[in-house]
Amino acid sequence: MATHRAIGEYFTHAATGFALTDVHGKVIDANATLARIIDHTPGEISDANLFELTHPEDQSRHRTMLERLLAAEIPGFIIEKRYVRRDGTVVWVRNSVSMVNDEESKSPHLISICEDINERKRAERVLEQQEQMASIGRLTSSIVHEIANPLEAVHNLIFLAQHSANLDEARSHLKVAEEELARASEITMQGLQFHRQTSGATSTNVVDILQSVLALFKGKFKASRVDVQLKKEDAPELKCFAGEMRQVFVNLIGNAVESMHDGGQLAIRVRPGTEWRTGSTGVRITIADTGSGMSAETRKRMYEPFYTTKGAAGSGLGLWVTANIVHKHQGCIHVRSKRISGAGGTVFTLVFPYAGAEGKNAGFQEYAA
Repeated sequence: MATHRAIGEYFTHAATGFALTDVHGKVIDANATLARIIDHTPGEISDANLFELTHPEDQSRHRTMLERLLAAEIPGFIIEKRYVRRDGTVVWVRNSVSMVNDEESKSPHLISICEDINERKRAERVLEQQEQMASIGRLTSSIVHEIANPLEAVHNLIFLAQHSANLDEARSHLKVAEEELARASEITMQGLQFHRQTSGATSTNVVDILQSVLALFKGKFKASRVDVQLKKEDAPELKCFAGEMRQVFVNLIGNAVESMHDGGQLAIRVRPGTEWRTGSTGVRITIADTGSGMSAETRKRMYEPFYTTKGAAGSGLGLWVTANIVHKHQGCIHVRSKRISGAGGTVFTLVFPYAGAEGKNAGFQEYAA
């Protein structure tokens, strides 16, 4: 078979893994590099099934892309996923998959080009953790400010209650003090939830997540003279990692506030939407500000790690992490921005299918080749 010979003759010693398989993942031929990546000997590779070695949490997405390929909807696809080695460890790979027809058997086969990206994934995870810690640091001042205000009010109200002329007046002051303590308790709970992560994706109300973030920013909104409007046409449930979604909203809302140097308006809208790539129904979140807007250079590079326009005050990881989390939840992100004196602003639109993230660590990207 011509394709079989091509793999054997040209890719035996290639630095990238190559395999020819049937449509079910059964290896027909593969090179030694792929054998090493999946922890097989060159002699064992011919008995392997690449689909069965795919991590269980990545199989459904791979199957979906494969079905589209076999139906001739796409010419090929690229997917970042995990293989499970026989010792139970996983290795991240970037697979480029295309289809060829065998002239002899008249049956289709798949050619997979496999690149080991395990080290890159480890490095990305370290950067993500650094950005998570930086996000906590950026929120600390807001949380402290928000808690300090009601506690100061409670102190004053207790003083007034102690010096009240009668019991009814004292009770009135103590009732307000109780409300202020409840406010401080709410802020504390929201802060504790910011990076609390469950072991798996759960069905969570997107509006509740947004409101928890807005509660933490209330003091900053007031200090920055930013008027906030939250509109919701629905209260959609999304299968997601709530802590990560909260980080997305903190990053986008925080950037929006910082762009409105002289005050402005922040409009947030939640409604049902459609993921344009797949047609899946889901949740659409729009975050629009009347800030200074972004330059063409910033729009081009804003998702690059370490790119920042904030100088020493910025890590350059916020939007990079945001985009990774959106992709992890099978969503898409779109931005419009303009820089016009007195009429600038930026609009971020996020669309997530209701299925959202899957499994315990469903973090891989895929797209049509």
